[in-house]
Amino acid sequence: MATATGMAQNSDSDLASASDAIDQMISMSIANHNPDVNNQNSDKTIIEQTNITRQNCPPSRFRTIEYLKRLTWTNSGPEQLERAEMKVLETLKSQFQGRSIPVCNGTQKIWTIYSNITSKNYPLVLVHGFGGGVGLWSLNLDQLCSDRPVYAIDLPGFAHSSRPVFSLDPLEAEKQFVDMIEEWRIGIGLNEPFILLGHSFGGFLSTSYSIRYPTYVKQLVLVDPWGFGYKPPNWQTSPMQRIPPWLRSFSSVMMKFSPLAGLRAAGPFGIRIMKYFRADLRNKFETLFDDDRILVYLYHCNVQIPTGEEGFRTISDLLAWAKRPMLDRIDELDPQIPVFFLHGEQSWIDIESSVCVQSKRSNVSVDMIPQAGHHVYADAPVEFDAYLKRVLFNK
Repeated sequence: MATATGMAQNSDSDLASASDAIDQMISMSIANHNPDVNNQNSDKTIIEQTNITRQNCPPSRFRTIEYLKRLTWTNSGPEQLERAEMKVLETLKSQFQGRSIPVCNGTQKIWTIYSNITSKNYPLVLVHGFGGGVGLWSLNLDQLCSDRPVYAIDLPGFAHSSRPVFSLDPLEAEKQFVDMIEEWRIGIGLNEPFILLGHSFGGFLSTSYSIRYPTYVKQLVLVDPWGFGYKPPNWQTSPMQRIPPWLRSFSSVMMKFSPLAGLRAAGPFGIRIMKYFRADLRNKFETLFDDDRILVYLYHCNVQIPTGEEGFRTISDLLAWAKRPMLDRIDELDPQIPVFFLHGEQSWIDIESSVCVQSKRSNVSVDMIPQAGHHVYADAPVEFDAYLKRVLFNK
């Protein structure tokens, strides 16, 4: 059984990225079972990087694993990523177990950690944003699982999950993400109403999932969700006008590659570059550990084969907006599903799209945490946990 608590491992080399570094890279780019969860024998980490594509779709609509491998130059691999995740999650006081849930007829797997599954309260499912993984919830997991079951997943194509190849068609790529989340729900045996919480790109996918598969979604919580609003006419200066001019110039080069291609191009020097430009990166998690383990974890999450990253790029318009903004589809969401938006005051995500959704529906709440950035859960974890304590439904 893969248990997060008590799995101490030696830290890998001084290699990393970080959550805000990911935001910086995006900014640079846009500015110019039925398995039983109690079966201990199957609770182990399984990471597969496969070249299997959807047989029913034309090959020309997909990138290939061979193409994506050429985008990497790293000192990383599945074992390093597993150890880096263990180093982050060993700080938790609660007992979290881990399992890879098969999807796509067993050809892919979605990594999942979970705790307190015997609780009778509404389960909470956490979906991270672009470039993230389950480890980014480490500041919040103990509090969240204190009174309800909690499941946190690595999106397919990211972090600890398998690396399926996504279609180059935006509609099909989004559907692939959403369908695999539904297959995950079936595989983990979550056949009861649950609360779905998504951050950033995870918020976009959580909304898309709730539109397509509304049956068990009791409540939708969207934390600084990406992909709702329209690209503004003055997109070259807003919302990224705070980015330094030299980064805007560099972005024209970055647009030709995957969003995090620069990190992989830096190879084993990635952490030194990120620490130079963002000396505050590890401060967000200093209440848990006073070292670089969160950076090491995010480095290993994001220098694997970038299939999820390519899927995101296909769905996005210049990375900051969606080609199919959720505002155009929010009316398709079951009106019985309440939606709770939470934004960071200093985030680059525009709150106006959430306010617009609120004007269209009667069961929408929009809140903001002062002085928090895009990663609200890490910028203001105490306030974030207090907000969820207040708004999450209870049985």
